[in-house]
Amino acid sequence: MRLSTLRISIFILALGFVALWAINQKEHATLTPNLTDKPLELYHWSATQSTTWEISRDQPEKQTAMQAATWHYNETTKLSQFTHPIITLTSPKAVTIIRSQTGKTLNDEAIQLSGDVQITQYALDSLTDNTKNTNPSTTLNTQTLTYNANQAELLSRDTITLTQAGSVTTGVGLHADLESGQYQLMSNVKSTYQPNKTDEFSTP
Repeated sequence: MRLSTLRISIFILALGFVALWAINQKEHATLTPNLTDKPLELYHWSATQSTTWEISRDQPEKQTAMQAATWHYNETTKLSQFTHPIITLTSPKAVTIIRSQTGKTLNDEAIQLSGDVQITQYALDSLTDNTKNTNPSTTLNTQTLTYNANQAELLSRDTITLTQAGSVTTGVGLHADLESGQYQLMSNVKSTYQPNKTDEFSTP
C-alpha cells in the first residue's frame, strides 16, 4: 500500500513538472515576436552592374554617367546604397571621374562617397588629340567625399591629397567647384614641388 502511494506521488510530481514546463514554453512563445510574420525588408529593389546616364537639355555636351557593382534602393526611406560606384562627368572643358568603395544618397540628392575615394580630371583636348599627354591634369585622393550634382561641387572634411602637374598638395577639408575647376583646401595646407625629369636635368 505504501509503495502504491509513493508511485502515485511520484507520478503526480512528474505531471506537475511537465505542466510547469508547458506553461513556461507557452509564455516564452507569446513574449517572443514571430519574425516570419513580417520579415525585415532592407531594400525594395536592387540591380547589379548598373549604368545610368543624365544629359542636360540646355547643354547636351554636359553628361553624367554612373556605374555601380550593386545598387540597392529603399522606397520607404528613399535611401540608395552603392558598391564600387564610378561617376563620370563630361563637360566642354574636361572629363572628371569619381570612384570609391561605397556610396549612398538620400532623396536622390547629394551622393556621399567613402572608402578610397579618388577623383581624376582630364583636360578634354588631351583626350581628343593623340599627340598630347593623356595623364590626368588633377588627381585627388581622400576617404570621404560628398558630391552635390545640383551645385556641381565637392565637399570633404577628411585629409586631402591633391596631385597636379609638378606638385603635390595636402590639407584637411575640401571645397571644389567643378564648373570652374577650382579646388580649395581648407586647413593645414602643405605643398611639395616635384619637377619633371626634363626640368631636373636641364642645364641653364
